[in-house]
Amino acid sequence: MKLLLIEWIDASVVGDQWTDVDEARALAADEPYICKTVGFLISEHRIGTPSHIIYLTMTDGGDEVGPQIEIPVRTITSRREIDVKGRDIEES
Repeated sequence: MKLLLIEWIDASVVGDQWTDVDEARALAADEPYICKTVGFLISEHRIGTPSHIIYLTMTDGGDEVGPQIEIPVRTITSRREIDVKGRDIEES
């Protein structure tokens, strides 16, 4: 499986109560939160934008994987494949 680093805009709730509209507009002006997720590509469904989804798993256990995450492609700001073949990994 390919190992990917995906940077994507998190969809989040910025308030948990009724808020004054001016305060809500001020919160909406903040920069979006960018998540960075590394995972093995399980599947990529190209069912047409905006329904294009990438499925990653955090652990490749051979016959089992887990946990999984679904990332809508429209939220992705950066995508990079990580080459791990032939590299030694130092244990700490």
